[in-house]
Amino acid sequence: MPRIMAPTLAENRDQRHASLLAAGHEIVRTGGPRALTMAAVATRAGLSRPAAYEYFGSTADLLAAVLLDEMRRWSGDVVDHLATESTPETKITRYIEVSLRLIADGQHEIVAMLSETSLPPSVRQQINELHSTLAAPLTQAVAALGISDTDQAVRLIQGVVEAAARRLVPGRDPSSEVRAATAFVMAGLRALATD
Repeated sequence: MPRIMAPTLAENRDQRHASLLAAGHEIVRTGGPRALTMAAVATRAGLSRPAAYEYFGSTADLLAAVLLDEMRRWSGDVVDHLATESTPETKITRYIEVSLRLIADGQHEIVAMLSETSLPPSVRQQINELHSTLAAPLTQAVAALGISDTDQAVRLIQGVVEAAARRLVPGRDPSSEVRAATAFVMAGLRALATD
């Protein structure tokens, strides 16, 4: 029987779960989704393979958990940054800047890799919910600018961010892409607001 290293059984389970997730993140980051196996994660986390199966029923379950964890972090980072801004324009500008800086720093790499893998419908639904959480402050900012079709405007903003992200070189300063994307988006939003 494995030793309990935390004050309570519940805390021990939480620590082991977190350890397995951290190991999963590291394996995917360094070797890609195909490198993730229950044996590899268990070894990296310092647990037995059967212990890993106590937390995740399969490699697919573990991949889904890693992706959702990364999406929650990403969404939380962006939403937290937007909460510090007071005007619609600064919220939108901050969204573009934070998103592109996170991508340039490689923090969105796991999400991009894992999004291309086959995921169960329940995981896809959770990802869509996280995207909705991420889009909510943008939707409010766009509405505050007087744009009636907020869904269209938010999707256009996200499309510009995705296009700018494809131009980024990992590890390089994204400032020029941030400036160009911001100028393009703000000009487009001004045009939509006058329609």
